[in-house]
Amino acid sequence: MSYLSSKSIIHRDLAARNVLVGHKETCKVTDFGMARDVQQENIYERKTKVFKKEGRWGRYYISFSLGRLPVKWTAYEALMYGKYTTKSDVWSYGVLLYEIFTIGGSPYPRMDGRKIANLLQDGYRMPKPQHVDEELYQIMMKCWKNDLDARPTFTELKNQLKDMETLHKKLINMTMYDKQLYANVEDLIV
Repeated sequence: MSYLSSKSIIHRDLAARNVLVGHKETCKVTDFGMARDVQQENIYERKTKVFKKEGRWGRYYISFSLGRLPVKWTAYEALMYGKYTTKSDVWSYGVLLYEIFTIGGSPYPRMDGRKIANLLQDGYRMPKPQHVDEELYQIMMKCWKNDLDARPTFTELKNQLKDMETLHKKLINMTMYDKQLYANVEDLIV
């Protein structure tokens, strides 16, 4: 994602379902069907008509259209205003981290997707799973800031996570997983 953002490409659908894990745990981002190249503009807006605008973040497109969105992964500003930037992908990356560290848990579990935008507008963020390290959760929370400028860049995220990996920091406590949902394979009674 650091590479994509350096090339001004907005993915717009970053989620665990679109990340393949290969040899030596190499991750590859897939499904660029919603991606946009914003080389000159830095922002993509979803609306009905397409035209260019000048604004705080430089030139950008406005192009609203009706359709379905992966709302539980979509950034606040994209849901509320149809505005996408690489910082929108950073928001989605925070949700992806949640998916990874809850071992495939669904974001905003048991919540109606149609209500997510209002919840986010009211300041709601997913609570910290009890088994996740506080420092890692704070990285997620930084990704979910309403202020785009307060969100980290992908380069900053990459460096933070590499530092945590280098320190061999225990990011999740496997013994704290909900025993109703998870079990060690070797503990299964057949």
